[in-house]
Amino acid sequence: MNQTKINDLYSYSFLGNLKVQGNKAVFVKAMANEATDSYNQVLYMAEKDQVRQLTSFGSETSFVFKNENTIAFCSNRKKVKGKTFLYELSLNGGEALPVLSIDKENAQLIGYLSNGAIIFSVTEDEQENESDYEVFDEIPFYINGQGITNKKRNHLYLWQNNTLSALTDPLFDAAMVKLYNDELYVVGENWTRKSSLMPAMYRIDPLKNEWELCIEKETVSIFDFAPYEKGVYVFASDCKRFGLNQNPDLYILEGNNLKKIGDWGFCIGNTVGSDCAVVAGNTMLVHEGNLYFTTTVKDHVELFRYTDSFERVFAMDGTIQAFGYRKDELLLIGAEKAKLQELYCVKDNTLQCLSSFNHLQTFVSVPQPISYKGYDGSDMLGYIMYPKDFDSGKQYPGILDIHGGPKTVYGTVFYHEMQVWASEGYFVFYCNPHGSDGASNEFADIRGKYGTIDYEDIMNFVDEVITSVPQLDPKKIGVTGGSYGGFMTNWIIGHTNRFAAAASQRSISNWISFSQTSDIGPYFTQDQQAANMDENIEKLWFHSPIRYAKNVETPTLFIHSDEDYRCPLSEGIQMLNALLDRNIEARMCVFHQENHDLSRTGKPKHRIRRLNEITNWMNTHLKDEKKD
Repeated sequence: MNQTKINDLYSYSFLGNLKVQGNKAVFVKAMANEATDSYNQVLYMAEKDQVRQLTSFGSETSFVFKNENTIAFCSNRKKVKGKTFLYELSLNGGEALPVLSIDKENAQLIGYLSNGAIIFSVTEDEQENESDYEVFDEIPFYINGQGITNKKRNHLYLWQNNTLSALTDPLFDAAMVKLYNDELYVVGENWTRKSSLMPAMYRIDPLKNEWELCIEKETVSIFDFAPYEKGVYVFASDCKRFGLNQNPDLYILEGNNLKKIGDWGFCIGNTVGSDCAVVAGNTMLVHEGNLYFTTTVKDHVELFRYTDSFERVFAMDGTIQAFGYRKDELLLIGAEKAKLQELYCVKDNTLQCLSSFNHLQTFVSVPQPISYKGYDGSDMLGYIMYPKDFDSGKQYPGILDIHGGPKTVYGTVFYHEMQVWASEGYFVFYCNPHGSDGASNEFADIRGKYGTIDYEDIMNFVDEVITSVPQLDPKKIGVTGGSYGGFMTNWIIGHTNRFAAAASQRSISNWISFSQTSDIGPYFTQDQQAANMDENIEKLWFHSPIRYAKNVETPTLFIHSDEDYRCPLSEGIQMLNALLDRNIEARMCVFHQENHDLSRTGKPKHRIRRLNEITNWMNTHLKDEKKD
């Protein structure tokens, strides 16, 4: 069987944004386009067990149902400056037709009111624009993936009688918006200088533009919510015991009364890491009066229902990216173990695949579990992928891959970069140390402990892998990871020389500088490190990998993007300079016009180059070879 190649990225389909009404389900399919260096995103419909393509233009990222037989979406197919066009598409056949245009760029459709009026959202800049400078006077003034955001706000508009009227004030930012029974539910706030981590929730009558405060700001951190006929289900956390990463509990909003109805205490949604999930999904919905939601459990995703208690509906041996109910039939977009995404239905608790977008014709290494002991002696689980054409009589190099977050997980679904390395002849292994998602609040809580107990977990895992797999050459192991995984890579090379090569991606090296340069730095650093620049700056320095750069002997590649505002470029540069200044082999590859999500949703050619850089680095130092 052929190898999994880096350029195979262009052959994969990425699915998401599944929505269901009546007996029709519509979703988005994306594919990387080498010619345009972008992603073609088109709409598909599933009716009964048949899946057919609805659009072919390649720019439909989201949509809403106008009714069971018609969907609508915003686009600017003719690229008319200063305009957004609303298209409607009959699901019974025909082309998508423009039905109106508004004098706003990049508007998004929220939905239709029963009288035919339409709600749009538009991100707009409330300060004077100049081409050669920017003014910053608030926190955050930039946000990863959104660019410069100073005085930019997400506004809401009502379209009625061929007139567009604003529903929000100039400095009000609508962070989360949902439309139900002609009422808008909005999480947001009017703010200047510094935004809140716990904005308020409002109920709005859009026809009268009458606002009602439902949840006061600084009450709870709202993860997601779902309006229904009796009120609003709200997953939220007060963040009092475990800080910003505290898992949510379930509340119900009845009128203006927010009441906790369920102690959930675990995450909601799919937090399994993947480089093959370009299109967004959903985490919760209400079906026949009952709440349904997804949660990550250890290394996979499960669907739960809440009536008077929490009940597991279906456990996916992989991920659930999006889901919905077609009458009583559960539909989901997800990926099974060692596979890419497809559309499925669940009948009699049995998974049935409805689509055939991703038939892999190359070698796939199925992750194998490895048990090991955590820093505290607890039983923990990691995985190892065997190399292509594995021969038990030979030795092979290996790559340790560390996930980001830290509150995410690695699972068993198809992960392109890992499969590439397995096809290149590497053992690839990974684990979910303390701090990861998919378990309790206590397990995820490593505030003030970065680089200590998590480092012990990871090193214990590496020791167990070496012991359990004698074919792994302990002298030819590389380490890589991005974001938190980049932090841990930086930390590891300053605390051990057991790795023959390292590739640190979108990393943190200095908590002092990070706290004042990252878009989340001012609050994330205080929360996660239990210290700030005014109080216990020595603790920030203790947890900073740059402090230990004097110990590094490992040849290290740094991957960064110049529009990464989550882990700014300066974090990688500090480690690069520290190593080069000490005559340690190091190299940095900086990607222009990319952000923190380069490896997941970056331009296809940049994703290809990034993976080539890392693979070449590992081949050079672990296999004494280099491939173009």
